[in-house]
Amino acid sequence: MTAASSTPPSRPSRQAMLEREAIANRKKHWVRAVTACNSRCLFCLDADTPRNVFIPTDEVKAELRRGREELGADKVIISGGEATLHPDFVELVRYARQELGYDRVQTVTNGTMFADRGFYVACRDAGLGEITFSLHGHTPELHDWLTQTPGGFHKLMKGMIRARRDPRGPIVNVDICINRQNVAVIDRIVELCLSVGVTEFDLLHVIPQANAFENRDLLFYDVREHLPRLQKVFRLNRHPGVTVWTNRFPVHYLEGLEDLIQDPHKMLDEVNGRRFMVRNYLDVGKPMECRDPERCRHCFIEPFCTTMDRRVASMNHGQEQVWVLGSAPVADLPVPLPYGCDTVGIEVPDPDALVRRVGELPAGLAVEARVATPGPVPAVGRRLRLCADTAAQLDAWLGGDWLSEGELDIDLNRDTGPWLLQHRDRLVPWLDRIRIHQPSWEHMADAAAHDVRDPAAFFTALGLPVQVSGLAACQAPGTVLVEERRRIGRAMFDPDTGRLAIGALARDHVARAYRAKSVRCDDCRVRARCEGIHINMLRDQGLRLCRPLVAGKWADEAAARLEARWPEPPARVADGKPLEPPHDSLPGYAPPAGPVADPLAVTANALGRRPRPLVRGPTRIKGGPPRR
Repeated sequence: MTAASSTPPSRPSRQAMLEREAIANRKKHWVRAVTACNSRCLFCLDADTPRNVFIPTDEVKAELRRGREELGADKVIISGGEATLHPDFVELVRYARQELGYDRVQTVTNGTMFADRGFYVACRDAGLGEITFSLHGHTPELHDWLTQTPGGFHKLMKGMIRARRDPRGPIVNVDICINRQNVAVIDRIVELCLSVGVTEFDLLHVIPQANAFENRDLLFYDVREHLPRLQKVFRLNRHPGVTVWTNRFPVHYLEGLEDLIQDPHKMLDEVNGRRFMVRNYLDVGKPMECRDPERCRHCFIEPFCTTMDRRVASMNHGQEQVWVLGSAPVADLPVPLPYGCDTVGIEVPDPDALVRRVGELPAGLAVEARVATPGPVPAVGRRLRLCADTAAQLDAWLGGDWLSEGELDIDLNRDTGPWLLQHRDRLVPWLDRIRIHQPSWEHMADAAAHDVRDPAAFFTALGLPVQVSGLAACQAPGTVLVEERRRIGRAMFDPDTGRLAIGALARDHVARAYRAKSVRCDDCRVRARCEGIHINMLRDQGLRLCRPLVAGKWADEAAARLEARWPEPPARVADGKPLEPPHDSLPGYAPPAGPVADPLAVTANALGRRPRPLVRGPTRIKGGPPRR
């Protein structure tokens, strides 16, 4: 590839990765203008939604306004279907850019409409600032067969070259849905784009939705078989003139290329796109339409669905432990504490405030406290757990009469870690009263700032059988592995309904439960009982942190302890985990009135639209796969 002629660095700097994270986390808003499309892609993810719906212009504009006024987005993506088919597409671009003041207006397109120069110029002049062309083959035969659109390749290339060569033109980039038919020539597709000056790529891994699942025998592929070629393309991201993003690509195949692990906040967009299905599952127990183990094991959002199910199961079985009140008024405390909670989590500035705060709480509840300023621990007349995240707090709290009856949870970080190693002997008398917990972070920047380098090396140096949570077994050799504490609070609920809030649930998954492994972990003895390492620790420190436990003393001990803790491996949605019944609403709130309707379905029904037949089987797919 011409762009790779110079030798790229082995790994981008952490600063470069943080800059990518900032770009990925720019506040953006996706607005659907149509479900209509003039392609019939074999991998289309929207083919099972009502087709040929043109959202009324006023409704699209209202959603554009919501992005600015309610969500604070400064970038908007007007999408479809094929959004350019909307009769008022140019007006929608103008309205978003010139009246609402979005910094960037983008669309994702098959390029057909942009083959017309007049249409392209009108969009550019209205304020279209970025065009993502969906190109799936390096030849007309391959692209047109995958999109089932004769002539589509030539129209796309004509529009893309025009936009790229226009001195006043928008940003131009390309997305490619990688599948069995084009993975062997993915480098040639990228080379074609580079030859016409396109240097930014979004590489989408095929996922089991709609047409893609129906045509899985044609589209699904073995990543390992093609990994050398994929890595060749991925490494272009190390070239200073090329930008590569992966989209839904399995994390465990990106060892050594962790800068290409997709920002985990992509999960929020994916969940938001299914929010009505998620809402009806949480409220009335209606299964999500895509819930099928054969699909789920290939699905990007399966980890979220498993996290959601486990949260609901914990609530239904009264297994939550700590109700997080924080610094909110005691009046915000639900009475009685729901979902099995017997402890209140509070935040106070100092020990005197701790005494006052505890005195305000209902009798009989244990207390978990974060006290900002360390000092002698006062008697509070309750079962007390303190949470320490600084060396100064450890110096003040580790030991004394209070710990004989209380507990100390220690957040492992770059401040507490060195202190623990230097004061190892002070831990020994209190091993049954303390726990070291590895926090996880919503953003990689926080992981980079706070996490110790290589927790396994830390615990090897510590050499104590201390209780540990938040880490994979291979990261905490010689310790006593315990389950992370279960915390829940009002921030997880919709204040109007008392139901789990979908956005909060998805963000909690990203911050706490989004974990991954290396392909090397397939040989690990505890694989079935290990969730992996948090995604942002992996993005920061690399999949090299995964050290499969294959043999040896710690492998034997870890396997025995985890099997005792979970005689059967924790079930996942991909394993066929049974559905969870709806959880109870918060105390004082009514049960859900019933299922909610997807506004798109309501609009489609009003227009008499229905999902068109999926493109599948030899009777519907035109022609056979072209020769590569």
